[in-house]
Amino acid sequence: MSDKIKFFSLGGLDENGKNMSIIEINDDIYVLDAGIKFPDKRVPGVDCIIPNYNYLKENADRVKCYIISHAHDDQMGALPYIYRKVPAPIYCSKLTAELIKSKTLIYGLKPIDYDFHIVENGPTIINNREFVFINMTHSVPGTLSVAIDTDEGYIFYASDFIIDFGAPSTNQMDFKLLTTLSLKKKILILFSESCDADKPGHASPNHRITQHIQREFLESKGRIFISVYSQNLYNLREIIELAVKANKKIIFLTDEVEKLFSHELLESMYSIPANNRANISEINRLREQDVLVLIDGCGEDVFQSIISFTNGELVNNLTFNENDTFIIACPGVAGTEKISIKAIDNAYKTGAHVINLTRKEICSMHAHEEDLKMLITMLEPKYYLPIKGEYRQLMNNAKIALSLNKGYNHNNIFIFDNGMILNIENGIAKPDFKTVIENGDIMVDGIGVGNVVDSVIQERIAMATDGVIILGAVISSSQKKIITSQDVQMRGFVFLKDSENVVKQINSIFEDALHTSITNYYEGKEKEFINKITDKISKYIRKETKKQPIIIANIIDIDKL
Repeated sequence: MSDKIKFFSLGGLDENGKNMSIIEINDDIYVLDAGIKFPDKRVPGVDCIIPNYNYLKENADRVKCYIISHAHDDQMGALPYIYRKVPAPIYCSKLTAELIKSKTLIYGLKPIDYDFHIVENGPTIINNREFVFINMTHSVPGTLSVAIDTDEGYIFYASDFIIDFGAPSTNQMDFKLLTTLSLKKKILILFSESCDADKPGHASPNHRITQHIQREFLESKGRIFISVYSQNLYNLREIIELAVKANKKIIFLTDEVEKLFSHELLESMYSIPANNRANISEINRLREQDVLVLIDGCGEDVFQSIISFTNGELVNNLTFNENDTFIIACPGVAGTEKISIKAIDNAYKTGAHVINLTRKEICSMHAHEEDLKMLITMLEPKYYLPIKGEYRQLMNNAKIALSLNKGYNHNNIFIFDNGMILNIENGIAKPDFKTVIENGDIMVDGIGVGNVVDSVIQERIAMATDGVIILGAVISSSQKKIITSQDVQMRGFVFLKDSENVVKQINSIFEDALHTSITNYYEGKEKEFINKITDKISKYIRKETKKQPIIIANIIDIDKL
């Protein structure tokens, strides 16, 4: 009997980040990636967002393994949270395994005894089934795609990738294995990334920054300060090679990347001679033309580091001059627009020469239109399902496949949302439009997972926009009287012109409400007692100011002390 296959995603469809795809073959579940998504300003106080993985918890006994394609937050960041509830063997490259362990500590989580199985380019047997791992070119070494063998052909899950024939060996795609794979056995279905599917041409060579900055490295008479995303190891490699060639002292501004490059795995890939390293404490003692300061971080963090650095918060007695050069090699992404502009402005305010590299000059290492065409042409899948991207990007990816004139149509190309199911039986793929797997967002706040619900978010937004009012009083329920004068404290509550009168009225309403409510106060109705008081004040404020601050009543009953 032919393998029964089910596919759905718990994250990554119609969104950027939080990638997590599920392949079920008969009764076995294989989890492909487990990423996070960084929150926008609509969810204040939230550190990151992970997929709703209730389905995995409910079917934990069927989860055979996790396959993590590469060491980026949007692919691996959720694993330290999910693995605690649903442990299973993890298959990934050696570097990915090390960075997963590192991220666990960076998140402030307790270490986990992960069950890592290190895989390399080529076939591996997992759960009595062949999995073929293929090296791909991406911004971090150890990036792998995977082909899962089934009775009806390979299920091919394409990691993030670009076509770059000039990539270093540590980042080189195995074209031979890719082309021979489809000759060995047909590709039943291809899942491929979409986040840059709306961009024409190839990503290469526009992903390289060397051409834009090498002149500065060779001719600069002052210090070079360069910012880059810490997880773009491809660009970091370019910077290091240029620095060594120009005989500069490399100073890592943060411990995270310095520790990363001290790891034996990366030391072998990115060898930095000892005489090309320096500490930030030495910056004022070194010749200016010998200094390279590397400013790194993920998302907003890199821009916050630029701001802190230029404000003099990270290095004592550091001044800038016209010989210095700031290179912003981390173009802002969605959600970072405001802070990235502030960081660039701060760089200009130093008086240094500023080079701001935009997305028009350097692109991220994700497949563009021609990259996707090459992959589809090499594999020639029977079915095609775009993943990892917002809806417009998924659509553009689908249109690319349709444009190849290989017989693709709405019957063999699918555009899905998270939770939608694709069943494949006897080699025939059919969407299940009646069933949707539970999915959505789980908020991570510090080390709390799932504790931040919508009501908490709404309260935070209300406090951020309309402020908070705190009411205080001491009462005696037995005597039915107020023991001390009521107190009203306000934070972040912006008044109108008649603010003084508003304050007086709030105090008056609070006093009247206290007297009225305490008369009818009795055991077991404390919550109702508080609600009546806050409701009266809330209605007044909304009418007079059009605002809805959070109102907190702290009323102490001395009879219960």
